[in-house]
Amino acid sequence: MFLAMRELLYSKLRYIMVALIIFLLSFLVLFVSGLAQGLAYDNASAILNMDDNAEYFVMDEEAEMQLTRSLVDAEDQQVIHNHVDQAERLGIHQGTIQDAEEAQTDVAKFYLDRESALFPDVTEGENPSQQREVLADESLKEEGFRVGDEFLEDTTEEIFTITGFTSNQKYSHTPVIYVTEEDWLEMSGGDEWLASALVLPDIGEETASALNSQLTDAEVVTIQDSLSGIPGYSEEQGSLWMMIVFLFIISAFVLAAFFYVITIQKLTQFGILKAIGSNVSELATTILVQVGMISVVSVTMGIGATFLVAALLPADMPFMLPFHLVASLAAMFIVVAILGSLLSLYKVKKVDALEAIGGMET
Repeated sequence: MFLAMRELLYSKLRYIMVALIIFLLSFLVLFVSGLAQGLAYDNASAILNMDDNAEYFVMDEEAEMQLTRSLVDAEDQQVIHNHVDQAERLGIHQGTIQDAEEAQTDVAKFYLDRESALFPDVTEGENPSQQREVLADESLKEEGFRVGDEFLEDTTEEIFTITGFTSNQKYSHTPVIYVTEEDWLEMSGGDEWLASALVLPDIGEETASALNSQLTDAEVVTIQDSLSGIPGYSEEQGSLWMMIVFLFIISAFVLAAFFYVITIQKLTQFGILKAIGSNVSELATTILVQVGMISVVSVTMGIGATFLVAALLPADMPFMLPFHLVASLAAMFIVVAILGSLLSLYKVKKVDALEAIGGMET
């Protein structure tokens, strides 16, 4: 420990440069991860924020996991209701609304029973109580809508009124508006109650499999699996997380190269230390302590810089970085830095004291 600290203080510029590299790489990894999480949440928050007991969807098996294509008929709905008391109907349409200035806004139109635990909480105004009233996600405020405002809905071509706002309710990057049962039936084009999906609690895999065998045109899938059917969800997440994986791989190679070069520059010192009796474990501990200290300090600064930049981002830019993800990524980055130093440890182990002191490379 003493030797490690002494060298860090003696060669400040060299190690500050290494720390700067680790800081920049950790900041980039954390920032891209925040964007990935933010985009995922912005794309599916209306689904992700359902009650904790919502675990399964019953969907049309030909809908390819896309809720907007799914319609569960009355026969399959009855099968579910015969076996699961807590099944809730979910309706989803996507379309546009038009304000008084004839400006159009893309929205997702949801139906859920207002008495259901799945129905979102009101943050401003009140729940819709009659036909042609809606509860809207507060992101519609950015389009100029306020409580009491009216708009033209594209499917029914009727005038609707916003009675209240809720928060964190978006689907496919568009704000969600919650409509009444009467309006949902009218949007569906008939009197038959066709649901986009039925939302089920955690019924267990065995029960889900048994229900699948009894359904005619529908299937039971987990809510997490259904997210892949949201347009662009898998593509966005796949691209961003592939970038993160490659950043970790690049970081390992870059840090390995830096630490190896620093070790090569100190072979003479290591040779002298070996000649006066220092063993390999002591020298390895010195390197690992240096790498650990530099990594922890640099990654901590990277975390701070990430949250600082996130605070300066525009409100409409999706960014989310939960604590558990920060802790996991920070730990992984420190492990990557330590793995990157293994080549240096191998070089120290193989160095011959007499050759190193004489200036010869091994």
